[in-house]
Amino acid sequence: MWNRLTSGAKFFIILLLVGGLGAGLYFGGVINPTEKTDKKSGKTETAPKKSKSLLGLSRNDELTIVVNTWGGYTPLAYLNGGSLDPNPNSIITKEYGIDLSIKVIDFFDDSRNTFKSGNADIVYCTVDAMPVEMGSGGTMALSNAQVWLQVDWSRGGDLIVVRKGITTVGQLKGKSIAVAEGTASHTFLIKVLESNGLTVDDVKIVKVSDGIEAARLFKAGQVDAAAVWTPDDLDCMDAQEGSKVLISTNTAKYVIADGLISTKEFIEENQDLLVRFATAWLTVNAEMAQSTTLQKEAAAAFAEVFGMDEFFSENGVEKVRFTTVGDNKNFFGLNSQYNGVDGEELYSKMSIKYQSLNLTTNPLPWRKVSNTTIVEQLNFGGSEQLAEATTSFAPATAAVKTKEAVSSKKVSINFETNSYFLSDDAKYIIDKEFAGLAKDFAGLRIRVEGNTDATGNDAANSTLSFKRAQSVVDYLVKEYGFDPDRFIVQGNGSRQAKAAGVLTSNENYRRTDFQFVEE
Repeated sequence: MWNRLTSGAKFFIILLLVGGLGAGLYFGGVINPTEKTDKKSGKTETAPKKSKSLLGLSRNDELTIVVNTWGGYTPLAYLNGGSLDPNPNSIITKEYGIDLSIKVIDFFDDSRNTFKSGNADIVYCTVDAMPVEMGSGGTMALSNAQVWLQVDWSRGGDLIVVRKGITTVGQLKGKSIAVAEGTASHTFLIKVLESNGLTVDDVKIVKVSDGIEAARLFKAGQVDAAAVWTPDDLDCMDAQEGSKVLISTNTAKYVIADGLISTKEFIEENQDLLVRFATAWLTVNAEMAQSTTLQKEAAAAFAEVFGMDEFFSENGVEKVRFTTVGDNKNFFGLNSQYNGVDGEELYSKMSIKYQSLNLTTNPLPWRKVSNTTIVEQLNFGGSEQLAEATTSFAPATAAVKTKEAVSSKKVSINFETNSYFLSDDAKYIIDKEFAGLAKDFAGLRIRVEGNTDATGNDAANSTLSFKRAQSVVDYLVKEYGFDPDRFIVQGNGSRQAKAAGVLTSNENYRRTDFQFVEE
């Protein structure tokens, strides 16, 4: 029979036999092209894993991600060589074996629909706003989605801009504020108001679709304030004379965390791929923190991918904390020594807030919406992947000590008569009413003012009120590890009670006021 075949047919059969033998050796482990041996050391290293075709030929893994126009995604643009489409010359392809497709979708609902329809493997999120999507009937809950990597903390990229004449958070009461509900901007506004003992019911919320629309209304003079994100804040300042940034995530350091979401099934089935992808991203994060030259190169790539001006791109890079492996271990609760804001605390607190505003119903618990398997497999070594250090402060100057507070939080703590001892009940109130805000707004100083009622000697009351304030500071430093130099301790004695004409014993004036002070 062999002799009756044409030469072309014989060649085709030989080709099939050789291909089959090669595939057998490959999948049987005899040949492994992902391993190479160094001739000098004899050490065997494993190259990035490839997917296999039917004939045993290797190809890169394909991955599609949806993001919006945010400076925190600058490393992604750099990794893909300034391209939206798979780029054979990019770092992510050549060094990590991933053909990456980037979809930039700024309209939130469109980004979710793309993910839900299966046209993307990964989609961006902010963990603070995830409860809105993880409630009963929520898009992400129905998709069985989980956050598996934190890529950044917003550090100045989210802001509250205000018109001329507004200088403190307290002055927002009764004012009109444009904000996109259920988004990171909404989270930020809620937290800022809370820092002054206010809620959204104390202001006039003007609902918009996104931060871009909020900025448009502010620039048109239709609202008193707006929750926006960079670079729209620059346009807002130019459009309204005397306007300013009231407060930003530059000081509210642990309020908005950007992360990556995939379905639980995709994460479980693509562990190696996602570990490589996370390794690539966090490697660039760390390198950018060490090199301004790389920051400019990455910003140029970001401008190309996202269609932005390079000036705005560089501005966006400056307003982000690009996370490390250490940061991720802290965020996902893998470091028992960490006592700062982690993902569970952020998500759980905002679950309560968003439920109270009827923007979500019964959001899934953190353990259901997070996945630590990828972060647990990351192993870099080296100081460049250590977690961010605790915020430290120089001793407050005389000018800072007397500076007007940007926000004030009144907390009533009951002390026994003539005592500055903190009871367990007082500690509970501090934990519940203030400690969380102190962690959120880690970039602001805290002035702690002790007060007494009008009974007793003025000099004694002044000393007593100072000791009460100091006992609160001592507790916060010991319990939460805050820098002692962050605090300004002040004893008001009975001045506030007397100014109000309340000259009898009154527990309303035996309180402690917490004021956030900007440098």
